Amino acid sequence: MPFYTLPLWVQLGAFFLAINAGMINVLGQVTVLHQSVSHMTGNVSMLAMAVIQWQPAAILYLFLVTLSYVIGSFYSGLILGNSQFSFSRLYGIPLSLVALLIFLCWLLLPYFPRYALLWACVAMGVQNAMVSHYKGTIIRTTHLSGVLTDLGLALGYRVRGLEAEPKRIILHLLILIGFFIGGLLASLIYPLLKLNSFLVPAVLSLTLSILYWGIYLRYRHHQN
Repeated sequence: MPFYTLPLWVQLGAFFLAINAGMINVLGQVTVLHQSVSHMTGNVSMLAMAVIQWQPAAILYLFLVTLSYVIGSFYSGLILGNSQFSFSRLYGIPLSLVALLIFLCWLLLPYFPRYALLWACVAMGVQNAMVSHYKGTIIRTTHLSGVLTDLGLALGYRVRGLEAEPKRIILHLLILIGFFIGGLLASLIYPLLKLNSFLVPAVLSLTLSILYWGIYLRYRHHQN
């Protein structure tokens, strides 16, 4: 299936997953620890600083944050078996797992805030690894470095007079806008709901899982 035939529901799925990640990352930042949970670059840099300054507690925690993200990706790989997008894969399972992990984070936050966020890190690892590639395009829904790089490349290609697939650009723009909207939503709801704000992305993940199961079952029905 060429990239230009990528279904609208897949593009919308990436958009809403980016909203989900944008919310989780802002909520991680505004809670007591001000911890980034949807991308690990800054956390690894902070880990390096903690090692040089020899802060054992920070070293342990930042190591666990990074490890939790890797464990989430591990679960996604174990469940799906391939990072290439395919209608036949059971994406509803990792989506349900993301919802459960965020729910566990919400459940533990009032009592163990430092380690409750580790569950959110696992959730973001699961989500980000669900679909990593489609027709040569790297798809990431929990951080924007790759998205911004690809958008910049596409702009450079256009200025040079080369072709850049419009659907590919639209997909990256949807992820960028979705992540930003997620951040806005989290910033708006946190003053009202406080820690209960984590239930919003949990419900969103569960809703996406249910919607996907409906699409998957319809696809299987047509295949048979």
